[in-house]
Amino acid sequence: MTGSRFDYAANLGRAGTYRAHRGAFWPPAESHVVSCLDLAATAPELGHDALRGLTELRDAIDAEWRRTKEAGAPGRTRFTDPRPVAAALRAVGQHLRSEVDRHAVTLRAAAIEDGYDDDILKALADVEEDVAVVAGQIATWYGKQLGGLPTAFACRRDDTHQAKVQAATGELGDVSAYLAGLHADLRLGDTPAFLATQLFFMAGEGNLHPKHIAYFLPEDEGVKYSPFKKTYYFANTHRGLLASQSAPLAARFLDIGVDRLPTGSADVVPTLGVLGHELGHCVHRPTTAYKPLNTSDRWASVVLQETAADVFGILILADVWCERLGLDPADTIAYYLSECLRYVNRGLGHFPDSDGMFLQLSYFVQLGALTIERDHGPRLVGDPDVVRAGLRSLARVLGDTLLAPEPGPAVALHRAFGPTSADPLRAFVDEMARHPAGSIEYTQEHVHAPVGSAT
Repeated sequence: MTGSRFDYAANLGRAGTYRAHRGAFWPPAESHVVSCLDLAATAPELGHDALRGLTELRDAIDAEWRRTKEAGAPGRTRFTDPRPVAAALRAVGQHLRSEVDRHAVTLRAAAIEDGYDDDILKALADVEEDVAVVAGQIATWYGKQLGGLPTAFACRRDDTHQAKVQAATGELGDVSAYLAGLHADLRLGDTPAFLATQLFFMAGEGNLHPKHIAYFLPEDEGVKYSPFKKTYYFANTHRGLLASQSAPLAARFLDIGVDRLPTGSADVVPTLGVLGHELGHCVHRPTTAYKPLNTSDRWASVVLQETAADVFGILILADVWCERLGLDPADTIAYYLSECLRYVNRGLGHFPDSDGMFLQLSYFVQLGALTIERDHGPRLVGDPDVVRAGLRSLARVLGDTLLAPEPGPAVALHRAFGPTSADPLRAFVDEMARHPAGSIEYTQEHVHAPVGSAT
């Protein structure tokens, strides 16, 4: 049984209850628009035996996914039968060319069998693999099912984008100074490692719909509060989503005087946008504590934390990194708003990050940073510099609400601008509801047991 993806109250009432759901698409809907992305184009030359190992890893993860759906997992970080997954990881790892990569896969295989410890987590956070192969009970969508489900992926480092990541994060003192200028109490905490990659293999829950563009490990694997954190970002699949979904939505719904979205392989704005989002999660005040807000309204807390990561992250990119890296801030705002449209188009009450994007657009419209023109369909119209001013306003509001110790102002912010108060964006929601949501399918013909290869 399916309902409208924009029926916020009904969807929110079912959030987290889809443990029995086995369909490839979530949330349930009568139809989806699917674009295909061939991952073979980014696969390194690993040889037939390594590809056979990936085939075995896919089969082991898919079998573990079915077991978890049928009987649950023995623990948040544990597989019911970890041996086939660990063996498949080792089978792939022995064919990787880099000793660093082989060692990292060996550590992950050991952790799957025996669990993580700080030595393993530190070692994995410190290395920059050429090729990374990861498997675990990795988090799925928060509104779908709490916890993780078996997922495996493999990716190769993107040297061009990683160089920009290093250029942006090499000196974070200007980011801290910028945040203090926004709000005297803001601080930038410890930031995670970040590896920009090209994805070439995905199996299990992560291969269902919609797809993730990054995983934040080991937290997404169920290891909480580890000081050794690392984000694996998939530049090629993010670019595919931007080209197939964000750009068409921007063409229909957005007019800020920027004609082109940065969706090319050399465009680093999306990579730095996701990097900024990760840093945005690290912005806090000395008195920040989410526990009272989590107790008061857990969904609102997650929505607002994602909102803060978006807002602080895009401001760090537009106001700090653009000048240093020779980027146009207007391009970053066009990218950001087009991503807001893509996330909102997934529906409301299913994804906290989608609800957070709705909240941001609603704030800009109610503040006057964006206006709605209705000729030939609803369009958000504005100027990139005015939107940046609106972002700075929202950042200060978040500093005084979400990042303050008392939960009341944060809950009030969520009620005033979140999907509960849908009228400011009603015209967009109604127009989006006339069309199916989109997703992207990974074509992985290169990951099959090659006929006649060695065993």
